This record gives sequence, C-alpha cells and structure tokens, in this order.
Amino acid sequence: MQKTALISLVFGVISLFLSLYGIFFGIIGFVLALHTIRKAENRERTGKGMAIGGLATSVIGAGYQIVAILILVLTA
Repeated sequence: MQKTALISLVFGVISLFLSLYGIFFGIIGFVLALHTIRKAENRERTGKGMAIGGLATSVIGAGYQIVAILILVLTA
C-alpha cells in the first residue's frame, strides 16, 4: 500500500516539472492515488497521507501543464 502511495507522490512531483510528459505522469499519479485512497479506507490507513499528497501534486501538475499547452496553442 505504501509503495503505490509513494509512486503516486513521485509521479505527482514529476508532473510539476516536466513540460509535455507532465500530463501523463499527472494522470498516472492521480489514478494511483485514488486507488490507494480507496484501498486505505477498507484496510488500515498506511500510506493514505502520501496518497493524498500524490493526488494533490498530480492534479496541480497536470492542470498546470494543460494550461501551459492551451496558452501555447492559443497564442501561436
């Protein structure tokens, strides 16, 4: 459980810094974080905090990349 939460957090942080591939890392981190949070509610809560952090960074990273791409496309 903690491995999946850690991977989602890492993918979320990577999505903040990569230019084009950040969207893909953000989506993968988002899915992994949701999976971990749902599994943590049924069992003990190991890794739930990291999963929430991964969810937040994934959403922020992917959203930032989407806005950046839209700005590039609309101003070109």
